[in-house]
Amino acid sequence: MPLDSLSDKKLRRVLSETWRIQRDIAESLGYYKAAAIHSKFLPPLTGPTGKMSASQPESAIYLHEDEESVRRKIWKAYSGGQPTAELHRKLGGNPEVDVAFQWLYYFFEPDDAKLKKIEEDYRSGALLTGELKLILTEKVLKFLEEHRERREKAKEKLHLYKYDGELAREMWGKIHE
Repeated sequence: MPLDSLSDKKLRRVLSETWRIQRDIAESLGYYKAAAIHSKFLPPLTGPTGKMSASQPESAIYLHEDEESVRRKIWKAYSGGQPTAELHRKLGGNPEVDVAFQWLYYFFEPDDAKLKKIEEDYRSGALLTGELKLILTEKVLKFLEEHRERREKAKEKLHLYKYDGELAREMWGKIHE
């Protein structure tokens, strides 16, 4: 698929995934890691200020986390909603600071039309903060389950990419020249 046919959001996602893969394997293949010119931090679960950190486990969701932990962390995540459901229905929420919305935007909702609908409903008060967090929770749990399955399958083929495959032999040959 040509890059110019992708929406801005999808293009950012493709470039981000390509970037991450390059950073993960470049040195093991004998290349330098690419350097960033600009990046934007994803907000931690604790709110729009600060950063995700291993020293603050409540600020992020890790790939090894169990379902209960994921649900608890997302439920406690910083919200752009109002203090009460009544006020939220009347005044709506602010997706710019709502962590659940931001995570959906950057990672977990690939459909731009659905994302726009979620944003409109949240701003208008038709979608409550708890409902938004439930949407994110289900998507995160699905992602983690799929990730774990793919990780187990990948273990069977890892040797082909690191040691035994044609590309691996070529790269190891370059390293040891």
